[in-house]
Amino acid sequence: MRKTNYFKHLRNALGVVSLGLVIAACGNDEPSQMGMTAPQAVVQPVERQNITVEAELPGRTEASVIAEVRPQVGGIILSQNFTEGSMVKEGDQLYQIDPATFEATLLQAEAGLARAQANQNAAKLKADRLNALGNSKAVSQQDIDDAQAALLQANAEVLGAEAQVSTAKISLEYTKMEAPITGQIGRSNFTQGALVSPGQAKEMAVIQVLDPMKVNITYSAAEFAEVQKKIKAGIYTEKQVVNPQTGETESGHLVRVYLDDGTLYDKAGYIKFSDLTVNPTTGSIFLQAQFENDGSLYPGMFLRTVVEQGIEEGALVIPQKAVTQGPGGISMVIVIDEKNVASFRPVEISRAHGQNWVIAGGLQEGERVVVKGLQTVQSAIQRSGGQDVHVDVISDDVFTQL
Repeated sequence: MRKTNYFKHLRNALGVVSLGLVIAACGNDEPSQMGMTAPQAVVQPVERQNITVEAELPGRTEASVIAEVRPQVGGIILSQNFTEGSMVKEGDQLYQIDPATFEATLLQAEAGLARAQANQNAAKLKADRLNALGNSKAVSQQDIDDAQAALLQANAEVLGAEAQVSTAKISLEYTKMEAPITGQIGRSNFTQGALVSPGQAKEMAVIQVLDPMKVNITYSAAEFAEVQKKIKAGIYTEKQVVNPQTGETESGHLVRVYLDDGTLYDKAGYIKFSDLTVNPTTGSIFLQAQFENDGSLYPGMFLRTVVEQGIEEGALVIPQKAVTQGPGGISMVIVIDEKNVASFRPVEISRAHGQNWVIAGGLQEGERVVVKGLQTVQSAIQRSGGQDVHVDVISDDVFTQL
């Protein structure tokens, strides 16, 4: 009997407590919102800025001038007269091919020229004599004509012999293989004693000009066409750059490159030309930039390039930290109105610009967005159940002390 009364009193007590908790929970809902401390946040107004539109693209370096050293005549290499990897000047002798047969050919051509000149002299003397006797009727006109024809033939033979001498001299000069340009020469593919011939597939060496350096860039043809359309429409304005070759200022596109270790190369280049032929496989076009080389760039390097496409005037810009991802991946910001009331706002992002987002839609110039205290304000909005949430807007230096 006592045990039954104990459980009865315990059950009644628990019921009263539970009822009190329910009443308290229901009755304190509105007071809790009204008495809730306003969240603090730092805001920043949406601004219009003139920003440089950039595209990050892959690139590969290439020497600005490349000359393959190939033999013009055949023969045995007697000597190699350069150090591999060194700088050579235009006209420096690189190889010496055995000149013996070419010297003999030159002597033979010079002998042929001497014979032709002797025949020419004899034909001229005969023609002169017959012409002198022509008025006296001592010789026939046929003899005079034959003498003139012989002289013309002798003159032609001299010209042919002179051409053979010139050809022999050129071939003899080709045995002294000289550098066609000034630049850095690579390794030699043939050594002393090797047999070379004109028209061979393998070059003997390669000379490259590394300053300036070219960077070949692959760019989407569709994106390039879109940029050109915006430039023509006046949405983008081309920058004025100084052409280092002419020293003149002209419209162009600056380029920056990042090296393999991620560091920014400290010299900016510019787009030298654009090949507008679209690759049917990749749908891309070819751009070529030119850079002053301080020795950090080598041929064949893969680089990350940043091409400045133009200047967009009056773009809406907000910090990237002001944007969060909402349901379905929608970009959201928290807007603070003139009464310091917070609300969610979906926005459309065009692209990144440094630490900012360029906004394509959803915001107007001058509106304020939360950049610090975002999570606190977001939680307050969610707890409010759709009611206005007032925000205590504070300065950035005060916020950092919280």
